[in-house]
Amino acid sequence: SGTKADLIQAVKSVNPAAVFADELLDAWRENTEGKVLVTRQQLSTALNIQKALLEHPTAGKLLTHPSRAVEVSYFGIDEETGLEVRVRPDLEIDMGGLRIGADLKTISMWNIKQEGLRAKLHREIIDRDYHLSAAMYCETAALDQFFWIFVNKDENYHWVAIIEASTELLELGMLEYRKTMRAIANGFDTGEWPAPITEDYTDELNDFDVRRLEALRVQA
Repeated sequence: SGTKADLIQAVKSVNPAAVFADELLDAWRENTEGKVLVTRQQLSTALNIQKALLEHPTAGKLLTHPSRAVEVSYFGIDEETGLEVRVRPDLEIDMGGLRIGADLKTISMWNIKQEGLRAKLHREIIDRDYHLSAAMYCETAALDQFFWIFVNKDENYHWVAIIEASTELLELGMLEYRKTMRAIANGFDTGEWPAPITEDYTDELNDFDVRRLEALRVQA
């Protein structure tokens, strides 16, 4: 009887050369050489996601296109602010002078109703500033079109959605990008980095919550 450590010590007192599985696993984890350890389940999920992407009629063609380049870095200097800019789109394809860029994004939307998926994906793009980075990519890497390849990562439900960034969405991203660059440049110039919220305020209902309130008032 005793703890695992006690048992290991007892065995080693008899056979100092004995090696235990836990020791091998610990040594393996401590010497990954920059690699990321994954479980068998994670590997299985990743392979299933890959399969779904490659079998998709549009995503498969983009990801295996013979003229594709992957994760190429582009460097530049922002003309207005003088700040250094670096972008690295996941994928770019030159189609006879038409330069197409794309980013691959995993999502988890198993519980979203089908009729609400497009709105949810739009919010995902806006809330995570994907449109802003797309505008940066198009400007710095001279891309003519930009797409997002979304793939649902929930187990056994790896559907794919290909979404092109519209002209207006890229314009919005560019204007937000320019505003952000000016704010960063001003911070470097003045040494002042204001907090995102500087005034006390009262939280108000948005349009959706106002409608919920009105509906509940009728039922009360």
